[in-house]
Amino acid sequence: MTNLASLVEAIAKQALGGQNGTQQGSTQNQHTQQQNTQQNANNAGGGLGGILGSVLGNLGGSSQQNNTGAGGLGGILGSVLGQLGGTQSRSGGGKTALLVAVLPIVLAWIQKQGGLQGALDKLTKSGLGSQAQSWVDPNTTQNQSVQNEQMEQLFDDQEVEQVANQMNEPKQNVYGAIATVLPQIIDSLTPQGQRSDQGEANTDIQNILKQLKIQ
Repeated sequence: MTNLASLVEAIAKQALGGQNGTQQGSTQNQHTQQQNTQQNANNAGGGLGGILGSVLGNLGGSSQQNNTGAGGLGGILGSVLGQLGGTQSRSGGGKTALLVAVLPIVLAWIQKQGGLQGALDKLTKSGLGSQAQSWVDPNTTQNQSVQNEQMEQLFDDQEVEQVANQMNEPKQNVYGAIATVLPQIIDSLTPQGQRSDQGEANTDIQNILKQLKIQ
């Protein structure tokens, strides 16, 4: 079993609670905010699906305007980004909202490479072999970072621009979010390092993408 669902849940909870916003406010306010986060998730049905439904339903208006039911990455982005909207980036939680917004891009990119092993091979061929190895190795205490420019070489610029436009963010910020999320996702997919079950990892990616496509 991979840790992908736990990672996505953690990012979604953070966005839902605005925990990545400004550090102003009292301890009591922060405690209340965390209670509201859990309450919203519970009201949405519990579990990862409930949390995702809650976060995507609460991160900015016009939640259904881009929900056309289209398939593939475009449909996923339309669903996720239409509900995130651009308002979150102005409310103090934009960085975390961007992490949620790029999740489908990163997961779909891994799928496009033929799954986890294909993605690792692509990273190695792109000169990111040592970084990818640090993400896979369970004995490595800290993932090696990657630069925005390196992500520009790997990810579709049109998809990134779509996120940037709908989130009212510069493209560099979107690439920065990808550079943050990609190592975490690879890490979460390989809890046993090289011995991790890649078939299981690819199945988990498909399951998360389905849950991200809120109808």
